[in-house]
Amino acid sequence: MPRIRLPKDWKHRATRALRNLKKPGVGAACFWCGHQYRSSEYSPEAETAHLLECPEYPQDAKKRMRERVNMNPAAPKVGIIYLVRENLLIDSTPLAQAGSYGDSAIHERDHISYWAELVKSGIVPDSEYEEFPRGRVAYDTKSGKFTLLADGCILRRKGIVKKILSGMSLPPTDTKIDTDSHYRCFRCLGHKS
Repeated sequence: MPRIRLPKDWKHRATRALRNLKKPGVGAACFWCGHQYRSSEYSPEAETAHLLECPEYPQDAKKRMRERVNMNPAAPKVGIIYLVRENLLIDSTPLAQAGSYGDSAIHERDHISYWAELVKSGIVPDSEYEEFPRGRVAYDTKSGKFTLLADGCILRRKGIVKKILSGMSLPPTDTKIDTDSHYRCFRCLGHKS
């Protein structure tokens, strides 16, 4: 396996990354450029996406990474989504194992059941399942396209939408993104939470 050559200033870069990790709310840091990932936003997919855009990451390593990603595309998924404060929570099923509902392939668990599990595990506050922004990804078996329907509070945040598409291995060109009156959080409805 090819190796990545460390830059001559590797000690400086390592020190910067470690210093960034000590900052409140930082969960990870890029060795190459010092980019900080908030605790809730780091994932292997987010790291890959960052490294492919990182101006300091070696070009030959980017090329190998792109080849690896293209050789092993992950299976797309359908599922349900919550955005609780800064935490994106996804419960999904690979498309090949999805349930059916009319002409759609869907994740069979509903938001109410998923929320109850999250509350029981202590991941989210004990509140109404409709209080926080949520959404759903389904697959239209006739058109061969995915649909992401979500609360406007999610869709206005392009970085979150990108994480959903990436985390569920959805093809951006074959995924319709839209709002739905069913997925409106308390903030969008004008309730005080």
